[in-house]
Amino acid sequence: AVVSTQSTGIYSSVLLKKHRRSRKVWCSYAASLGSQDRMTEARDLLPKALKSLSKHKHVRTISHFAQLEYRCGEPTKGATMFENVLTSYPGRLDLWSVYMDRTIALGDNEQTRLLLDRVIGLKLPPKKMKFFFKRYIDFEVSQGEEERAENVRKLAKEFIESSDQ
Repeated sequence: AVVSTQSTGIYSSVLLKKHRRSRKVWCSYAASLGSQDRMTEARDLLPKALKSLSKHKHVRTISHFAQLEYRCGEPTKGATMFENVLTSYPGRLDLWSVYMDRTIALGDNEQTRLLLDRVIGLKLPPKKMKFFFKRYIDFEVSQGEEERAENVRKLAKEFIESSDQ
């Protein structure tokens, strides 16, 4: 506990003042607070971080804080953060992928299916869609749902046929 308090002091007094434009410092500090069960303080950092960081770093920072919510806080808050970012940036496949990973790790199969259904409904290039169809099929197979996996295979074939035209 003493080391944790010292590291928190170092972050707040030295690193954040000297490196306030560094996304990694903000995210590391938030992760440190989260691992100490101090998520309220970690949540309070996000607005401060967004004020200090340049706009092109905002999406990755929010993504990191959302992942932290999944790991150490309230997964529903993390999901809301992902949803808000994806509303603004629906084409960011890296965010979709991380969001899926966190939802799968949480074990919420219905939410995962809803998310995968949304992704395969996006208008994306075939190469990118292949990744998400494969991901969906692998998910269903891992859950022992062969019938659902077969339905996804059919959707993938329909997608391929429609994109060839």
